[in-house]
Amino acid sequence: MFTSPYFSLGGDEINARCYTDDTETQSALNSTGETFTDALNKYTTATHGAVRDAVKTPVVWEEMALDYNVTTVEKDAISMVWISSANATSVVEQGYHIVHSVSDFFYLDCGHGAWVGDFVNGSS
Repeated sequence: MFTSPYFSLGGDEINARCYTDDTETQSALNSTGETFTDALNKYTTATHGAVRDAVKTPVVWEEMALDYNVTTVEKDAISMVWISSANATSVVEQGYHIVHSVSDFFYLDCGHGAWVGDFVNGSS
């Protein structure tokens, strides 16, 4: 595997509607009584365990802490803050280390900050 001590497990831009609208997913959740958040916590426990077994540190996006109420992301994981600098404090207050790479300052493909800058019809 890679020599980096970090391994990114994602967690950004999850389209929950995909899970809500998928019959197979809803059937599986209903059969266990789990919610989408329960399933996400279960996934996080399993994947973060595998990463730690490989002696690596899990890296997730800020949504795992701020939007999805994932309680199984341990405090030694690193959270990448990308949506807004205003979110950095909230993530740190939850006890996470962060990588501060937010779109309002550091995304050069988004008009030198923010999503699309002055070129609103463009794509980043």
